[in-house]
Amino acid sequence: MDLFFSTSKFKLNGLSYNGFPILISSEGKVVEEAMDFSIAHLIKRGRVQSKKSWITYGKALYQFFGWCEVNDIDWRDVGNDREATILAEFRDWNLSSEGGGLAAATVNSRLRLLCAFYRHAANSGWVATVPYAMEMVMVRQPKGFLAHIDASGGRRTTADVILRTPRTVIRVLSKHQSIDLLNAVTNNTHKLIVRLALTTGMRREELATFPLKYVIDPATYTKHRSFVRVNLDPRDMAIKRNQPRGIDIPRTVMEDLWQYVLDRRHQHERISGQRQSALFLTESGQPYANDGAAFLGFVKKAGTTAGIPYVNVHILRHTYATHTLYAMMQSKAQTHALLYVRDRLGHASVTTTEKYVHCLSELEDALMNDYQSEIDLITSEIGSA
Repeated sequence: MDLFFSTSKFKLNGLSYNGFPILISSEGKVVEEAMDFSIAHLIKRGRVQSKKSWITYGKALYQFFGWCEVNDIDWRDVGNDREATILAEFRDWNLSSEGGGLAAATVNSRLRLLCAFYRHAANSGWVATVPYAMEMVMVRQPKGFLAHIDASGGRRTTADVILRTPRTVIRVLSKHQSIDLLNAVTNNTHKLIVRLALTTGMRREELATFPLKYVIDPATYTKHRSFVRVNLDPRDMAIKRNQPRGIDIPRTVMEDLWQYVLDRRHQHERISGQRQSALFLTESGQPYANDGAAFLGFVKKAGTTAGIPYVNVHILRHTYATHTLYAMMQSKAQTHALLYVRDRLGHASVTTTEKYVHCLSELEDALMNDYQSEIDLITSEIGSA
């Protein structure tokens, strides 16, 4: 079994799809059922637009069909005569040392995709039934903002092959940890990237592709006193789900971005001899490649120096979200706070943002004190707008 990703020559209805996953059996033939499902799930359905997700889903299908092929298992064998269902066997193999000893969350991600595949297979008549049953489970109920609209009683239906997973603990930095981290970053460009992450919550790929043209001289911006509203457009940069959104950059950060453009960035661009559309450039004058993969390296290095070994780029996003939500909730505008943070982060649903409400009740008060004075100014100004 082999997994390939298409070039732009792969077309459906006249449209090219680069990076589409294609499974090839050991006999050198396309696995038609996997192809049909992938077209339906990744393209026709229209909800999975990220090429990163295409890679993840392609690898999950490859693991399953490859496992079936190596073990001489027919993926259509969904009968009750098996000691365990085919998905239960695959799940247990993933958990074993032979299958990599994967984390429960990773295994569940694969299982959910395969449940969708088998639903598609059943609807297409390839199998008589799906190799799992639905069961009722208890889940954590929302608190605060969404509690009044939750009529589930904490019950949800899920496939019986799905593993129970411990609730994820969201890690954030305190004000002092944020300052220590910034002080540990020795490269001035890297320091500016970390500041922008901490004060806007942008994702790594968004920071790497943030356009030069979005940086303005803050002296010319008069709409808001303490921040500059910037509208992110997927036509200009990488944004998850290609959904445009607005972010609020503290005026002090925009001032330093403007100076960076005039000084260091200009010098770096002259080294490469090429005009670049991305704001942040390497010492050689090139944009950061691979969606800013290098960011993780310098953030973790600074974290080690600052005594924060668990920090990564996404924790900077969590830090912005948690502290901003806390500051705004202090003004008693909880609904406004959740919606504001949802829109700044680009969450598809406010329920995703609400995980930070759970986080607040479990964090020490000291974690929340005086996080970035710019954020306090932003929230007070937004509240009065």
